[in-house]
Amino acid sequence: MMKMSTRAWSLAAAFVLALAAAAAAQTRVYRIELSAGGVVWSDDAPLQSGEQILFHGRPAGALMSLRRGDVKRIVATTAVTLSSGVVKPGQAVDIGLAGPGKAGGATPRPVSGSSTAPKPGEARSGSALFNPDRAYRPDWDNKLVPGSTMGLPNSPNDYREGRTLAFPSAAATQSAPGEPPTMKPGSGEPPKAPNQ
Repeated sequence: MMKMSTRAWSLAAAFVLALAAAAAAQTRVYRIELSAGGVVWSDDAPLQSGEQILFHGRPAGALMSLRRGDVKRIVATTAVTLSSGVVKPGQAVDIGLAGPGKAGGATPRPVSGSSTAPKPGEARSGSALFNPDRAYRPDWDNKLVPGSTMGLPNSPNDYREGRTLAFPSAAATQSAPGEPPTMKPGSGEPPKAPNQ
């Protein structure tokens, strides 16, 4: 049996400690790209169970599932973790839009193939998200945002104006909370096109 010197043992121990530190600094995570364009992160390798894909969401670690048809691809990556786990001074953190109105001085992130991102409730074509037959109306359409003001749909075309959602409200106003909406006086007849 060969004997190792104390110096050789200390070099081997330092090498093992360096490997352990490198492994601790880098964690394997999984990027799940959705067919709708979003991204979800997983702490562990996603497993397929029937038509569902099961995984533990990152960073909360909650057990989550997605339909197999909603997943475009899964990519394994290595994430470098912060040593202290806190945001360092000067480090940028994107928290997205934090309220109604314009983003305070921030420019919208471009959508692939266009110069600006669509507004909440607006389709990429400039029409309403849930009714491509009419133009985008910010007073109505920005209140119907999947994943923000309403649940995410189970499949595409789940939410459609006139089928699963009411059509936009008329030009009525409410004078006080609890009062019925009222419109300016008219004949009660729906507007008609002029005779030609």
